[in-house]
Amino acid sequence: MSSKVVQLHKIDLNSDRGHAFVVDATRAAEGVISDKDLEAKYELSAVDLRNIAQDPAVGKAIRAERESRLRSGRAARELAAKHFVKAPLVLDTIMSSADSNPRHKIEAIKELRATAHGGGDDHSAAVGEKFTITINLGGDVEKYETNITPKPPVDLERDNGDQWG
Repeated sequence: MSSKVVQLHKIDLNSDRGHAFVVDATRAAEGVISDKDLEAKYELSAVDLRNIAQDPAVGKAIRAERESRLRSGRAARELAAKHFVKAPLVLDTIMSSADSNPRHKIEAIKELRATAHGGGDDHSAAVGEKFTITINLGGDVEKYETNITPKPPVDLERDNGDQWG
């Protein structure tokens, strides 16, 4: 891959810092962060940012990053997370309003509790989640099922590598 250098304090777009800028510029174009945030993070003026945006190499890199973010779902997840931050205030309004239906209040309380206790965390398997392997051998089918139990993360600072204690 050929190296493209843009006047971003002379940062190579293929470097880690150059790639980080392209990702952040893409996030700004998607509305995940503001142009002001982008300018502040990279110590750019609005004029600098406009000049950088006109560079064909930057445009190509941003388009490629945008396509990658759309295909992987990262763009949608980040935008959803940005808007989800407002949800607890909305739920509190429903829960606290004298005019709210009692069922709506209870649902708001349940959602707030789930959010407060990390109920939206999809990075670990839920207790009791099933894992199934099905092997189809023509006429014979073998099926193996087990429950997945999440394990606590390993404390790398205290782990001395001796798995036998």
